Amino acid sequence: MKVFINCDCEILSATLEKILSSSIASQNDADIIICEREFASDKPLFIIGKYITQPFSEAELKQKLSEFLEKSEFLEKKTQSVPEKNFDAFEKNLDEILLSFKKQILELFKNAK
Repeated sequence: MKVFINCDCEILSATLEKILSSSIASQNDADIIICEREFASDKPLFIIGKYITQPFSEAELKQKLSEFLEKSEFLEKKTQSVPEKNFDAFEKNLDEILLSFKKQILELFKNAK
């Protein structure tokens, strides 16, 4: 697990950095971002106060982060497979509509003669 810490509170940041020193990575390389509030990001946000309350122990933090990462990976895999299924259904519906439309146009031309 690679984490990026984005906290305004310097004490919280320093504590997280000490506890997670072997897991700290740049924002681009991180699996998750630890922060105090929500913001736009393509990475899952582990929000202090939402997923873990203060004060917390080192063991509790690592356990909650591990659980959060597992859920995030599960959701990511789940959402990646859903659009493909939806796209297949969409494509099938579109093909049926286009076929029906072609038939209707051909009928119009036949009836116009």
